[in-house]
Amino acid sequence: MNRDQLLTRMYELARRAPAPLAAEIPLGLETAVLAHWRAGGERSTVALLPGLRWAALAACAIALLVGAVQNDELSAFRSSFDPTARVADSALASGFDYE
Repeated sequence: MNRDQLLTRMYELARRAPAPLAAEIPLGLETAVLAHWRAGGERSTVALLPGLRWAALAACAIALLVGAVQNDELSAFRSSFDPTARVADSALASGFDYE
């Protein structure tokens, strides 16, 4: 191919190329998008509240269930206030020099 044929082919390909995208957004589009976002923001926040309430109730129910299941482990701490347990604890502490 000679130089003229190459230039002709490049010009043809350049004509087929898509037009460049606009650097700026069209007038009024920003205002319309912001208005739509502000109008939709109120509804989405209100719709989220019932779901959060159910999530909080479920978390409380799980906490109560875990507390009921762990009651045996908590009873071990209650017996440490028993006078007999205190004597045993003090004997262990004096034997191992913890204090």
